[in-house]
Amino acid sequence: MTAKYKRVMIIDDNKLDIYITNKLVTNNCLAEEVLEYTSAEEALEFIIGNKDQPENLPSLIFLDIYMPRMDGFEFIDKINELDDGIKEHCTICVVSSTVSHYDIHKVKIEKGIPLFTSKPITKDFIESLIK
Repeated sequence: MTAKYKRVMIIDDNKLDIYITNKLVTNNCLAEEVLEYTSAEEALEFIIGNKDQPENLPSLIFLDIYMPRMDGFEFIDKINELDDGIKEHCTICVVSSTVSHYDIHKVKIEKGIPLFTSKPITKDFIESLIK
């Protein structure tokens, strides 16, 4: 089975959540390659460093909200400041253990990110992305 995406990125400060998401992505053929980052700053550096090579950019980014130094909200703001081509190429899916209506509203309405799911990511959610 051919993977839907060439490259997916996971940004989460919790290594167990990265492991679970990576296994679900690879076992369900969502992506050929998975990039893992425990720091939003390092992930942003990778994206900026590859802005002129869109083939190196991830098509989908699984992004945790609450992380040290740069949180998911700030990461989204930084991505939105970049070239429109990058924003169009990189779809963001916010993944969080929060069930706060305020956070969900902030992600979906204020930040314009329609994809939001609770941790841990499930096989059903991954399968919904493949369809």
